[in-house]
Amino acid sequence: MTLGRCPHGTFELTEGCTRCIADRMAAEGNTPEMMKEAIAKVNPNIVKVRYFSETTGEESSREYTYFSADRLNVGDIVIVPARDTTGKARVSTIDVPESEIAAFKDKVKTIPAGSVIIDKTIMDRDRHYGLVPEPLSDEARAILTGGRDKMIEAATTSISLRPGADAEVMDYHNEAVRLKAYAEGRLIQTVEDVKAATDDLGIISKLKKVMESKRKQLLDPLEAQKKAIRETYDYLMSPILEADSITRKKMLAYDAEQRRIRVEQEQINALRLEAAQKDAALHNGEISESVNLVEVQPEPAKSTATEMGSSSVRENWKFEVVDQLAVPREYLVVDTAMLTMIAKKYHDNKLVKGVRFYNEPIISVRVK
Repeated sequence: MTLGRCPHGTFELTEGCTRCIADRMAAEGNTPEMMKEAIAKVNPNIVKVRYFSETTGEESSREYTYFSADRLNVGDIVIVPARDTTGKARVSTIDVPESEIAAFKDKVKTIPAGSVIIDKTIMDRDRHYGLVPEPLSDEARAILTGGRDKMIEAATTSISLRPGADAEVMDYHNEAVRLKAYAEGRLIQTVEDVKAATDDLGIISKLKKVMESKRKQLLDPLEAQKKAIRETYDYLMSPILEADSITRKKMLAYDAEQRRIRVEQEQINALRLEAAQKDAALHNGEISESVNLVEVQPEPAKSTATEMGSSSVRENWKFEVVDQLAVPREYLVVDTAMLTMIAKKYHDNKLVKGVRFYNEPIISVRVK
């Protein structure tokens, strides 16, 4: 062991003086938490944890090694860094010898200060209402723990890729998964069962509100930005859109005019031929005057091609209702908005032919 000395006393040269390290980091503007984690690297609390599932109460079969900025105890549930996100784990071993991690010490992550979770509200609720899951059978345990490490690794990877996911929201999600498991296994047969379910609905309602609030915090600025961009580009693009519309209308007007002229020319020729036939009938089959048919112009071109592109006139059939009472029944649509209003206002006291109004009760929850 090689020793050194500083104003704070003697220290091992390979580790350094923790007080000198803290003073230097403070001078560099590091926070107390960052200083505590750095010191933990020098004089480490090394622990092992098993990833913890609140839904099943099960732990991963494999242990994972971490430095810890705080002094932890076996059984503590902590938030630990896992890949690009965080997860919950239970401390399984403390005071791990540094020699065990010598080969991969530089890759060991640190559990930050203040990561221990104490959720007394949920623990008291579970204990009071008997919602603690029954111990798993050996068979069920084998199924749940089989491949758990790979599942956890895949889950943390996928979670880290989800936009907007953070440690707080993932805690809400984990509690929601737990509540879903309770809901699936719940039996409501007594008043006490209803009370327990009501308590859970209150928790569910709070979770819904806080998660929706988090979502709105992320989405509202984006929606405002999208709205501003739309308005900006509506203004910037309005001249080009108007130019497009004006040009198309004039091209359609030209096409319609050419077709009108052609129809009139054909009608003129039809009338002149009819007159010539009548003239011939009066003169023993001889036409006394020339028919003088007008030249009928060709149909407008179906498409026009240029160096810049091409254009064409295509059919675009639409409809308009000219007599609503004559429209066949199969083409009519029920006014669901009107019927919903009648159901809410008049219940089943107002008769509408062909419609049954009925009551489908729902549970209303008010959070205290």
